Amino acid sequence: MSASIVISLLIAGLPQASLTYQPSPEQLVVQPTLSVSSKFPGSGLEYFEETLLPFGEVNDGVCPEVPSGLGIPGFRPGVSKSDVLRILGVPNVSASGYWPKTHAASYELIPDQVSLGFLFDRKSDKVRQTEAAFTPTVNFQVIALTLNGMLGCKLNEPIKQGLEQVQQRQSPRYTFTLDSLKGLIERDKRDRIYIGIWERDLH
Repeated sequence: MSASIVISLLIAGLPQASLTYQPSPEQLVVQPTLSVSSKFPGSGLEYFEETLLPFGEVNDGVCPEVPSGLGIPGFRPGVSKSDVLRILGVPNVSASGYWPKTHAASYELIPDQVSLGFLFDRKSDKVRQTEAAFTPTVNFQVIALTLNGMLGCKLNEPIKQGLEQVQQRQSPRYTFTLDSLKGLIERDKRDRIYIGIWERDLH
């Protein structure tokens, strides 16, 4: 299924896994009252890279329920909407989700470099799908650590290799299943590395 993207067109033109929507009267575009960058002082990519730990040190620790603030925050499915808002602030775009009983939100975390998106369950306010898109200027470690967070610190070698193949243009797409999650890593139409992780029963 080809679809347009709910995340304010920031993850444009991706099939199947994209947080999609059909325009409706219920759609609401939120103008941020709090800049996302105010949550992250000096929030260029350099700021996030300075907070990185070596990948091994991250995996050796206990995986937090919500991102620790190290690097680009990677939120896994199951995290509450309130935690996302507490860490990231008001989304750049908020809209009805394509999938029934869902609501979508997106953040241009680092303009023209890193975007994050979420699909929330309307009843529980939990993340059901989490997305990120990175331009080619973002280094591999930043992307891998974000993906690790999106997977609840369960990034394994096959998925890491799949990410590397897409990042190095050896493959246009990599799909996987991990426990109760499904995922997609691919190049989007804007040549960004897109990552989507969702609960298997969502779609």
